Amino acid sequence: MKKYSFSMLTLIAVIIIFAGVIVMSLSGDTQPRAHIKHLALYGLLLTAVFIVIFKYRLEKENQKHVSIVSLAESIGRIGSFEWSRGDGMLFLSDVAAEHMGLEKAGKTGLDAFLKKVDPEERDSVSAWLLQNCIEKGEKIRIYFETDGKEKLIRFTAVPSFEGSAVDRVRGIIEDVTENIKAKREREMIFRQSRDGIAILDVEGTIKDMNVAFENLTGRNRSELSDRNLTGLIHSEDREKAEDMLQVLLTTGYYDRFELRLIKKGGQEINVQMNLILLPNGSIMLTVRDVSAITEYQQKLARSEKYLRQLFEVSPIPLSLNSRTGRPVALNKKFLETFGYNLEDLAHKGVWWTLAFPNEQYRVITRERWKKYARSVLNGEQATPVQATVTCKDGSKREIVFLYSVFDDMGVVAFSDITERVEAEDRLQEYIAIVDDNVLVVRMDINLVIQSVSRAFCRISEYEEGELLGRTAFELFHDDSLSEVRSGLLENIYAGKVWKGEIKRVTKYGDIFWTQSMLHPVFKNGIKTGFVSISADITDKKRIEIISVTDKLTGIFNRMKLDEVLLTEFARFRRFGQPYSLIVFDIDFFKRVNDTYGHLAGDEVLKALAKLIKSSIREADVFGRWGGEEFLVICCGTELDGAFNLASKLRRKVELFEFPEVDKLTCSFGVAQIDEAGTDNMVKRADDALYRAKQSGRNRVEK
Repeated sequence: MKKYSFSMLTLIAVIIIFAGVIVMSLSGDTQPRAHIKHLALYGLLLTAVFIVIFKYRLEKENQKHVSIVSLAESIGRIGSFEWSRGDGMLFLSDVAAEHMGLEKAGKTGLDAFLKKVDPEERDSVSAWLLQNCIEKGEKIRIYFETDGKEKLIRFTAVPSFEGSAVDRVRGIIEDVTENIKAKREREMIFRQSRDGIAILDVEGTIKDMNVAFENLTGRNRSELSDRNLTGLIHSEDREKAEDMLQVLLTTGYYDRFELRLIKKGGQEINVQMNLILLPNGSIMLTVRDVSAITEYQQKLARSEKYLRQLFEVSPIPLSLNSRTGRPVALNKKFLETFGYNLEDLAHKGVWWTLAFPNEQYRVITRERWKKYARSVLNGEQATPVQATVTCKDGSKREIVFLYSVFDDMGVVAFSDITERVEAEDRLQEYIAIVDDNVLVVRMDINLVIQSVSRAFCRISEYEEGELLGRTAFELFHDDSLSEVRSGLLENIYAGKVWKGEIKRVTKYGDIFWTQSMLHPVFKNGIKTGFVSISADITDKKRIEIISVTDKLTGIFNRMKLDEVLLTEFARFRRFGQPYSLIVFDIDFFKRVNDTYGHLAGDEVLKALAKLIKSSIREADVFGRWGGEEFLVICCGTELDGAFNLASKLRRKVELFEFPEVDKLTCSFGVAQIDEAGTDNMVKRADDALYRAKQSGRNRVEK
């Protein structure tokens, strides 16, 4: 039924009155005025009836419109608003007020509305609404965040005009926070997908793509944009691709077809494609490189074949068991090791009876096995079971049982460690022998002791706990510290082995000597510490020391001095390294013996030896040549240097107070080696000593 306005109904009533008048005139009515009154009355009554009907239908239409709007708001969560120029107020629906964070719907001031807009966007939103929409009469659609950035709002406003001016503004308010978030998530999935994704138009032209698609084709975005997909497809597959595209446009979807793509550079790859027709008419293409999958499947088939071959030719006995634990396959090595075949083990549990005939041992071993197998099935770390297995021929083998699960089958590997166990037993015996008889010290990278053998503890008189944490040098005698430390460190830190003799001190201060070999220990190419292996040479060293030591003074004897003279001369001949000789004796020593006795004379000799030894370099060699005559071999020293040393020694002797006899002096002769040899040098030094004696004694001559 059509809707009529109030003016239209009034016009109809007037037409009815005039029609009545005309009818009466044509009929010759003698009383037209009275009839006109009646007609007017009828017209007014008719108009009133029309007005009531119109108002009722208008209210029904308004109620229907309001219910539709309310339903739309409740379902679509789209709020509506209306602004009137008359009162300048903004009317907000319930949903619109909720979106804007206002406490209640209804009329509100424009300023109150704008206060709910994020401060950073408030001026911009105000300008769009007041200037563009209300003043210029433009339809606007803008996005802004509410105060506190809690929501993202899409605001659409449409002006209504009264003449040329905007009289009202109506529109909708939508909360698009979740929509934008979902859109961003879709975009993120698109960009980050491992599959190549491209957006095409209906002609197959590429409009957008993700990085994976670029990588898959070997081309960058600029090379792919606005390029037809068929240009990337192998020439033999292009017709197939075009057919697939037509099917897609008809059905809206095409799933999983394989083609060959040509990458930049000409490389051919097999890909799997999916096509989806999007609501906007675009086409979404997903591409996955299945070359790797095909290759993987081929590798898997080869691996399965390899595993079957490996099972059969494995050097380790293997048993493939069903879920019940019954063997279903045994490899060749199993038969060779244990002698049992599948017929022997056909019944469940018979393996345990045959392999472990001792019932008590069988029960214990089986429980250990069950516990281990449960741990493996639960993915837990577990220690494999080691047990002694009785073979079919009655021999016994030491076996480590390893268990793993393959699909629904269990694989048991029997690692035969019989020889290893026997070797370990022999090794332990050997280690015990070494530990008792060989001096072994293990150290970390800083030469801190980590462990020592019992033999070393025995000779050093320390308990092992007393040595752990100490440095190796703490057990060196001071003499060895000065003599071997630098050379030892230089060798071992260069990754070399050091060999030499070490003078050591026991816990209680006794001296012992070792012939030692110290070498670095490496793990995975990285130096992790050192180990020292030594032999006790104390007795040997004592004999050596006695053989080269003057019994009275404790310094070197003539035999040692002769040896050093020859060694230094050989060095001089080979390298040209000079050395000099100082010969000296005590002036009027016979008077000491005659006056104070030989014991006093011996004390003088010992005191002199101690004085001189403390006054020379470690590199110099000092010894008793015979009687009261002494030699100092000055290694690497020329004549003038030796002369200066002799002069210093002369003064020290002159100032020294000897026991019982008080003051004594010495005379010195100095000579330097030359090609004439050591005997000639000794003679020249002795001649110089003689001249010193003849010149009044207590002198140095050269």
